[in-house]
Amino acid sequence: MRKIGYPVLFFAVWVLTTSLDTYAQPQPNIVVFLSDDHGQEDAGCYGNTEVLTPVIDQLAREGMVFTRAYTPVSVCAPSRSALFTGLYPHRNGCSRNHGSVVEGIKSLPHYLAAAGYEVILAGKEHIKPKEAFPFAYMERNQIPEYLSRRKERPFCLIVSLNAPHQPFFNHKGGHGQVSPKPWLPHTPETVQYTAAYYDHVTLADQEIGSVLYWLERLGLNENSIQLYLSDHGPAFPFAKWTLYEQGIRIPLIVKWPGVVQPGTKTDALVSMVDILPTLLDMTGVAPQPLDGKSLVPVLKGQATALHHAVYGCYTNLGVQGANEYPVRTVVSDRYKLIVNLRSGNRFSLKAMDEPDERAVIDAKRVLDSWLSSGDANAVQRAHCYRSRPPIELYDLSQDPYELNNRAYDEALNGTVREMYQLLEDWMKSQNDPLLNEMEMNRTKLRNK
Repeated sequence: MRKIGYPVLFFAVWVLTTSLDTYAQPQPNIVVFLSDDHGQEDAGCYGNTEVLTPVIDQLAREGMVFTRAYTPVSVCAPSRSALFTGLYPHRNGCSRNHGSVVEGIKSLPHYLAAAGYEVILAGKEHIKPKEAFPFAYMERNQIPEYLSRRKERPFCLIVSLNAPHQPFFNHKGGHGQVSPKPWLPHTPETVQYTAAYYDHVTLADQEIGSVLYWLERLGLNENSIQLYLSDHGPAFPFAKWTLYEQGIRIPLIVKWPGVVQPGTKTDALVSMVDILPTLLDMTGVAPQPLDGKSLVPVLKGQATALHHAVYGCYTNLGVQGANEYPVRTVVSDRYKLIVNLRSGNRFSLKAMDEPDERAVIDAKRVLDSWLSSGDANAVQRAHCYRSRPPIELYDLSQDPYELNNRAYDEALNGTVREMYQLLEDWMKSQNDPLLNEMEMNRTKLRNK
């Protein structure tokens, strides 16, 4: 029998063990922390020193922070439907709050289950119909038990929080020390509301920490990709229920051990619809014809940009006590165009029109405090919230809080027209039912 030389034998063993290691390498688990009504600027890692978010901040130190992440709509059901389908609201069918996606739409559980994943949604749902979102559903207090008894099958766990959603039943001790937000008039009610909101942000942070504790304790941390994001911004005037920055600019942090360089930041313009294709890319699932794009090139440091523009839409329909108030927006690297298609309507909804007896402080009291403050600027700001011009343009590089509408600045006529065309083209691709109104609205461009 022919003898096998040591070099050949060594090579054969190396190939065999390398192949076994490769085969044995488990697919990564995925944990997505989804908060409810958390604005991007309200975390320590985004520069806010007054709100306590030690867990989110630690996640940021271990991953990549996105500074220009947007949700396409600032209410729950449409934003969550966009997240789980990778499609903008009018393509998936859920463009209004408490709405449903259309029949035949595939979502995150369909894709990842086919790749061998168990896909769980723990906590707040606000998506329908259930057939379109075939998660394994559980309560958040069942997460430790699930993680303890899980088998070798990889999992994708959506931890869907209720915080920091209002009503705000507590407020930060010594809330008079909280600084007023630059985009809100400074009244005692505004400060108290901000402090109470901060308390609820901290509640969300603590609950995230409890889940991370179990991942660490059960040895699941190192092979788990972790994401943190919010569905949209907080329930303040000019935030939730609008397409202003405070309503649709969201926190997004991605921790991917061994891939994402810890403590990094990116200014890449990204959308919530990018999350699904990203998760598919991370887990080796074939790309799908989705509205979003994978963030993986950005996460790996191979790209610094992804989109030249992202888009948003809002109707006010499906919101309690609200009137019809359709709005569309396009955001570029520098500018943001907002079109209020029926600007003659007075913007209205229950949360701003009626008191909330459950809360220590509510948004109506905040808005009322501006009107009764005796401050002409505060009164004007309240009126601007209710009555808006047909077209708004903001230079976000100079005016991040959108306080100076440049839509009627002659020097920016070209920018307005270019962005208006971008928005029309996107609405056409989405089969937006209000495209005709956008085209009719062009007369306001000619007359401005």
